[in-house]
Amino acid sequence: METPETPETPPPEYRSEEEDLDAESIATVDPDEDEPVVTIHPIARKDGVLVKVQPPIQPSNPTIDHVPCDIVLVIDISASMDEDAPAPAEEEGGESENFGLSVLDLTKHAARTIVSTLNEGDRLGIVTFDYDATIVLELVPMTERRKKEANSRIDRIRAKGQTNLWSGIRTGLELFQSGGAHGGVPALMVLTDGQPNHMCPQQGYVSRLRSLGPLPAIINTFGFGYAIRSGLLKSIAEISNGNYAFIPDAGMIGTVFVHAVAHLQSTYATRCTLEICAPEGMLLKLTTGKSIYDPRDEAAGNKVTIQLGNLQYGQSRDIYLKNVDEYGQQTSFELMGGNRLMTAKFIYSRMKPRHDIVLVGQDMIETSPLSSSEIAYHQSRSMICELLSSFFRLYQNLEYDKPSRENLRHFQALFNNVFGAIPARGSEDRHNVSLMEDLNGQIRKALSTEDYFHRWGAHYFLSLWNAHAKQLCSSFKDPGPLMYNENPFFIKRRDILDKTFDLLPAPTPSIRRNVLRRPDRRYDPYSSIRGSAPRQQQPPNMRRFNCANDSCFAASSPVLLAVGLTVPICKLRQGMMVTTPAGPRHVRAVLKTPVHETRMCRIGGLVVTPWHPINTVQSEHGTYDKSGWAFPAKLAGRMETYTGAICSVLLEPDGNADAHAIHVGGVWGVTLGHGVVDGSDARAHPFFGDYGAISRELSDSGPGEDGVYWGAGIRRDATTGLVAGFECLSSGDTSDMGRALKSQIENFEVFL
Repeated sequence: METPETPETPPPEYRSEEEDLDAESIATVDPDEDEPVVTIHPIARKDGVLVKVQPPIQPSNPTIDHVPCDIVLVIDISASMDEDAPAPAEEEGGESENFGLSVLDLTKHAARTIVSTLNEGDRLGIVTFDYDATIVLELVPMTERRKKEANSRIDRIRAKGQTNLWSGIRTGLELFQSGGAHGGVPALMVLTDGQPNHMCPQQGYVSRLRSLGPLPAIINTFGFGYAIRSGLLKSIAEISNGNYAFIPDAGMIGTVFVHAVAHLQSTYATRCTLEICAPEGMLLKLTTGKSIYDPRDEAAGNKVTIQLGNLQYGQSRDIYLKNVDEYGQQTSFELMGGNRLMTAKFIYSRMKPRHDIVLVGQDMIETSPLSSSEIAYHQSRSMICELLSSFFRLYQNLEYDKPSRENLRHFQALFNNVFGAIPARGSEDRHNVSLMEDLNGQIRKALSTEDYFHRWGAHYFLSLWNAHAKQLCSSFKDPGPLMYNENPFFIKRRDILDKTFDLLPAPTPSIRRNVLRRPDRRYDPYSSIRGSAPRQQQPPNMRRFNCANDSCFAASSPVLLAVGLTVPICKLRQGMMVTTPAGPRHVRAVLKTPVHETRMCRIGGLVVTPWHPINTVQSEHGTYDKSGWAFPAKLAGRMETYTGAICSVLLEPDGNADAHAIHVGGVWGVTLGHGVVDGSDARAHPFFGDYGAISRELSDSGPGEDGVYWGAGIRRDATTGLVAGFECLSSGDTSDMGRALKSQIENFEVFL
């Protein structure tokens, strides 16, 4: 066999200044600085390539709390923003509750959350728009004095008028120009609940934005409710390299805003571009769906330029490209002319006027060291992006249309084709499983009826498409995007914002009515609101607008005993000794509650309710980190439907909170009565942390056999909405359960 001729090309990895860019605006990366790693991975079948851009996990300076940001909030204050925004029901079939808060009230609360997490290194500006735009706050540093001023001005914002979206966007961008460059991550955050109906640019929003030249900031758009023009919001975000997010109801406002700001505060680089040049014989096609930008350089034929926008610390951008024939069909490549080298040039800015570059090359005959499951994951992610993209057409004005419900059968057929062919199907690793959960979950449900598809599905698909294409964790809602942004730097920022949203004083209700019934509030599977018309209670706990629930472990979860053995948690009895971070402790009581088709998180070997605090740090390092408590919903766990018993444990009294945790499923899980009743600790809860209150609730339900009590549900505080007590069955009384469920509980069976 002949040895292939080695092409006379530069070595596989090198860095160089680019002649086609202004020399003064380019600087090659100093190898001593924290820099991104770019790698090219040929697919074994020679029908595609995966290009990976991996930024550092976190800033090289450990004292950096967050990346400085320049944020301008652009808030819709049209009359519809004054509509009621009921808090979601705590469980399906329950009632949503109305606290007299409007959509604008909650938006202002989110704005105050952002203000609270900024410092003098950040700048904030605020613009409102109705008939016209109004500058509420110039783009100014967030000193303590300015933060008080910002909050005061936010408080005075009122709803009125129509929806002049263009005026809001234009004025917001002008704040960046008048404020000058500051070195922070620039972003315009636009929230609207309707469709622009006043002074829209005649040539269209995208063309008008393009006419402004290079924009001073990305534009992140947020669409609230079902009356939005989501295709326009997606296009506006895309032309600026920003992101679009759908907020179906009040329960999602907190989580969506929290994630969006956390992304900004963990930004590694801005204005990122990836240029890929393939050797002769290859024709590349981007696989994340249609785009306002045409990625292919028609003059070069084998050159693709991809606008990546911002890059976050720790989150890679993985670009899968197909090799296609002249008709656009995927095919194996046959290299010609002796050149086997593919090059990738990554151009980016570290919030400075100049650009840095990384240039790498790869012999396309060599095989990739990546695992087959990782390649399958990115191929599958791309297939989902292409599926979601196929539901939408781009108008001539470069706005995405709203799909017609008459095309639903065609879309269902496209879904079935993808579902049958996707490489992730049958895989057991959590990343591929998460994609199948997206397909089998909300995507399938949104396509199941015309009403779902037309009412919320189209808005949701654009948002999910953005999350998967940009590899962004956009909320706590969807399993697939929860796989992104797993690094500690992002998680820390997200958790700080999340706790701030929950713990800030609730906004003063602006709606004064006894009973508020929002018209046409039908059941929507993607919504966090369930049930019938809202009932009014005051004041609210803001966690109700940031999606939280109760806490328990699945019955089969393995618990580590003090003797070194493990048993299912459902087998624990009073007097048994378990391992805790503070040493061995005795079990005092176990509360078992039957559940049916409840959403749970899988974290390693543990199946747990989404809001039961766990600590995963020790599972990696063998030590216990008191600061490591977090909610499963915020970790990269897998969501699944569970029927069976869920269990909570009460250990012997101890004033040390660390003596109230068990090693369950490979992580530490907090137990009842731990003593942390307030503060920012994830374990903090006025009822679950109160040992005396827990003991009284269990004692009032009667004697528990071997310390085992049977739960029938929970009681909530009428004012705060937080859990305040247990509803207990008399010990072992399962008479009210269905026969099958009764059998499962009595035999400690678990069906996952």
